[in-house]
Amino acid sequence: MRFLRRLTRRFRSAWQRRLPASFRRGKLHSQLVTFCVYVTVFLNILYGVYLGRFSFKRKKFVFSKGVTIYSLCSATCFALFYIWNIYNEISTGQISLRNTIGIYCYMNVCVCLFNYVTQWVKTLEIIRFQNSVPLIKLLDSVDISAIIVWRAFVYSLIKIVFCPLIAYITLILYQRRSHPENQWTSLATVKTMLPLIVSNQINNCLFGGLVIANVVIAALNRKLHGIVKEANMLQSPVQMNLHKPYYRMRRFCELADLLDELAEKYGVTASLSKKYLQFTDWSMVMSMLMNLLGITMGSYNQYLAIADYYINEEPFDLFQAIVLLVFLAVPFLEIVMVARISNQTFMETRRTGELLQRFELQHADARFKQVVNAFWLQVATIDYKLMPLGLLELNTSLVNKVFSSVTGSLLILIQSDLTLRFSLK
Repeated sequence: MRFLRRLTRRFRSAWQRRLPASFRRGKLHSQLVTFCVYVTVFLNILYGVYLGRFSFKRKKFVFSKGVTIYSLCSATCFALFYIWNIYNEISTGQISLRNTIGIYCYMNVCVCLFNYVTQWVKTLEIIRFQNSVPLIKLLDSVDISAIIVWRAFVYSLIKIVFCPLIAYITLILYQRRSHPENQWTSLATVKTMLPLIVSNQINNCLFGGLVIANVVIAALNRKLHGIVKEANMLQSPVQMNLHKPYYRMRRFCELADLLDELAEKYGVTASLSKKYLQFTDWSMVMSMLMNLLGITMGSYNQYLAIADYYINEEPFDLFQAIVLLVFLAVPFLEIVMVARISNQTFMETRRTGELLQRFELQHADARFKQVVNAFWLQVATIDYKLMPLGLLELNTSLVNKVFSSVTGSLLILIQSDLTLRFSLK
């Protein structure tokens, strides 16, 4: 065990020496976030939901006529292609209510078209908001460990990359099982997956913003916790007898300056992350509604297949049922992850208020008392709650609400189906 620990330490130190100097100085999170922002803006332009671009000459986001023309053309082609497919399948009777994946795909097409309209209307507001966010400057001024950065990065990858990848692999298996004669399985899978990816892009932007806000506020809380311990220690009887009043006054002024900086960073992070929800609230609500309908419909179709097997003695395809179950678990997992990161950010903001209330201000400096009270008032005024359109709060209770809604709808549908089945016999 000791040999393994020594080997691990040597490998870790050697790996850290091979990193760039800026990464070792704590700039890893800034460069990683910058890379993610570039990728996100590129995907938004690629999917046609963003009509702006980043001007390296002016060093800010600007409205682009070329990107607007491309977005209009891509959205038009997208709409015409899928609307024609929907019309063709309805007119020829190829689509049915038992086709869970096909209906779920077309529901996400509606979300995509809705996102195009809402995002285009808010383009100028989004550009002004992006230019007002001091993201890199804020990240450079916050001390965040590399472990926390990589943990947040991996968590984002699970939501943005691995969940669609699981759905894609599931769809390939489903297509090969349902249509073994079709040689273009991958193209049919891409046609089904594209609306799911495009409709989720705006929500992924919000998810990434919440991950960054959670990491920043958690780092601010760690710094605030150290200030609380030092300020309370300076007011203990031992420290008051040990240090002169001038030293204590000077140290309290230094701590007040640090609290001013923390209050400013907290206000920027909390207010801007709440404000960003205004640009994604419609997309979030529509996606949650479609996921709720898709999960309910898929679960009901699974029940119908089981009921037909036991009551009507029809064949039951276990492999296809497992594939559909995995496919339906992906949107539910995405809801769980969004609710979890939102709840974590909310708990970090509550912890900020709790830490501010731990200050003992009886023997503190007057300016230090003023800064603490102003910081606490700022935390109470922001009242960090994420509620898209004021309908549902994004926290862990959202998962229970989704589960109870699906369960309640299924009970009603199953009861109606059983009543109809046994009344016909």
